[in-house]
Amino acid sequence: MTSWLGTLNFTAGLVRNLLSQEANPNKVLNVRSENYSNRVIHSREDGIVLYGPMEDIYEIVLHRPCTETLHQVYSIYRSGNKQEAETKFYEVKDKLPVIMEVSRDMCNLQTIQKICDALRDHPSWTVAHLAAFFGMYECFQSPSILSYLNSSDVVTGVSPLQVAIRTSNLRIVQALLNAKASLEHLDNEGNAVFHYAASTTREIILALSAESTKCLNLRNANGHTPLHIACLSDKPECVKALLIAGADVNIAATQASVKPTSTSSTTPPGYVGDFLNENSCKLNSQDMKFGGTPLHWCCSREVIEALVDMGCNIDALNFDGRTALHLMVFRNRLECVVALLGRGADVNIGDNDGNTPLHIAVQHAPVPIIQALVVFGADLAYRNNSGAIPRHLVPTDARGDRVLYILHAVGAPRCSVDMLGCSRNCSAAETEYKGIPPPEPNSAASREILDQMLTVAGKTVAKPRSSMRGGRVLCLDGGGIRGLVLTQMLLELEKEVRQPIIHCFDWIAGTSTGGILALGLAAGKTLRECLCLYIRMKEIAFMGSRPYNSEPLETMLKESLGSNNVMTSIKHPKLIVTAVLADRKPVDLHLFRNYESPSSLMKVPINNAFQPLPSPDEQLMWRAARATGAAPSYFRAYGRFLDGGLIANNPTLDVLTEIHEYNLALEQVGRKKEVCPPTVIVSLGTGLIPLNELKGIDVFRPESLWDTARLAIGISALGNLLVDQATASDGRVVDRARAWCSMIGVPYFRFTPQLSEDIAMDEKNDEKLVNMMWEAKSYMHSNYTDVKQLALLLNSDK
Repeated sequence: MTSWLGTLNFTAGLVRNLLSQEANPNKVLNVRSENYSNRVIHSREDGIVLYGPMEDIYEIVLHRPCTETLHQVYSIYRSGNKQEAETKFYEVKDKLPVIMEVSRDMCNLQTIQKICDALRDHPSWTVAHLAAFFGMYECFQSPSILSYLNSSDVVTGVSPLQVAIRTSNLRIVQALLNAKASLEHLDNEGNAVFHYAASTTREIILALSAESTKCLNLRNANGHTPLHIACLSDKPECVKALLIAGADVNIAATQASVKPTSTSSTTPPGYVGDFLNENSCKLNSQDMKFGGTPLHWCCSREVIEALVDMGCNIDALNFDGRTALHLMVFRNRLECVVALLGRGADVNIGDNDGNTPLHIAVQHAPVPIIQALVVFGADLAYRNNSGAIPRHLVPTDARGDRVLYILHAVGAPRCSVDMLGCSRNCSAAETEYKGIPPPEPNSAASREILDQMLTVAGKTVAKPRSSMRGGRVLCLDGGGIRGLVLTQMLLELEKEVRQPIIHCFDWIAGTSTGGILALGLAAGKTLRECLCLYIRMKEIAFMGSRPYNSEPLETMLKESLGSNNVMTSIKHPKLIVTAVLADRKPVDLHLFRNYESPSSLMKVPINNAFQPLPSPDEQLMWRAARATGAAPSYFRAYGRFLDGGLIANNPTLDVLTEIHEYNLALEQVGRKKEVCPPTVIVSLGTGLIPLNELKGIDVFRPESLWDTARLAIGISALGNLLVDQATASDGRVVDRARAWCSMIGVPYFRFTPQLSEDIAMDEKNDEKLVNMMWEAKSYMHSNYTDVKQLALLLNSDK
């Protein structure tokens, strides 16, 4: 009896000492088994025992034979609260013994402590969760562990596979996959396995996607897909791995709470992933943490073009509410900005602060980027969340002086009187300062006074009309890529008439690039779409050396105009596209029409010496476009056709002649009621080049080696002069057209901007082209009075 009491007192003292020494009741301790021989057992399960109170202390002890000769005992929990002790006992009784049985290597003080700590933090985990967490590969061959393979933590809903993924242990993840763990399990927040993998490693993502991509594009309760999680975690390699696996880049992140979808239809391998397999180094990893799509992370035009063709949403937003265009402006990537604009990016989307790309550009970007945004329709009066318009944000420094003029010259408004913090750049009270303009180029001698006299005379003798319909004529000059100037001027006119420009005219005629533009508008393309087509065309058509391969141009024309559409497919307006018939000498001007020609109306016999030309109901539109654009030395002849610019680069007089002959033919065949003479003529040019001095045009018989060199220079200069004169679309050509219109009393409007430099027909430099387009927009703004007057005429019968 005394011996038993002594043992009891010793044990009680030991417990008191342990509790006094250790403030943490969860600390695992090595203890001796004989110390518990006389303790009251409150609960028991396999090798784990909850001992009853000893001095009001309950204790959980693990008795585990780790070898045949060694019996280890561990005190894993101590508490004076019976309920707490019982709760702890039920948390560990079905887990610790199983783990110890399956993996003898886990039977040591340090490992048991880790397991107990894990259970303290995650008391509802199963043995499979624990095995996954601690990387116990051998456990997943045991039936007692595998029975919990797809179990769910009742608190968080997490599965053992999700736990394994979170540890970034590829080997244990593969072990679970080999054991057929479910890849469709969602936790209580709607996270699938890919959400967990998104912030781990590339290898884990690829291992999962090799098994299934069914849940790859699910949103969780926060509206985030795995791709969003990878971006937020700043894990560029995980982002790329998800894209390769087929992540959908066009699913927008949302902070709204949404009910997660339990299953998703199988997602095929992603189009972006296919691209990244060959272009893995062409995305800027620094931008990935802000979210968005690969378009936000691009570094080159080629990548943007490829991704847009693959279906990337060009106006998708990142976590800051910014589009790819915002990012390219911020990164000062002009070619990427132009590429995005050329593919139809919305230039007027405000980010989370309400800033459009133009707000960002005026503060940080080079002038060409600002010009690009302006000519593609940036709203100059757009207010951000602070009420600031772009002009308000222009810095007051040397760069700001230039930027201010770029905005002011195209009509950027000043701030309202209630706006605070204004400088002289934008203050409503300061009306004089407009920035510093660029140097003015040399231009030809002005005929402004005579032109005004002819214009006034024409409008004075013009017969009053109740309607301008039937005789409204638009003529578009040639000029290659300078067709961008035509498009820009028409956009400004369209803004004033407030209806599609194609509805404002009864006749549209064009030569070369003007003819292609006319066909595009007649085929239903908007001016904005035509602008984008020009930007794309320069990169597709002007490849390699001259003469360029015509196949890419022809492919684009077929896509834009339709491969089977004929000229008579166009019912309105009447369309004239010029070309040169070069299968005869002298060459002859040919007009592609969508109506019956005057000769055909009057049954004039056809010259049988040459192969008959297709009638309008047989003439394919894209072939007409290809023929009018067959500029010598730029593209090969198209059959018997060359560029119409060789004879009629400004088609105005030829169009007036055609209309007159057409009306005479109508009278001759008894259709006098259809006769309608011109009521207003609008002629658009592709820009006046700067006036430059020309030297060395003398051609003579050489008498020395030096004379031979001078002769070569002279022949070259003379050749250029003759070509320029043959294709002239301004100067005396315009004078004759204006005089003719003045004589017949028809209002005549000629618009063509003065360019600061001579732009080649095949120019590809973005900086030069956006400056040219800005000059066209600025020119139309400076001639607003004439634009408004023309708009009133065109709308007079609305």
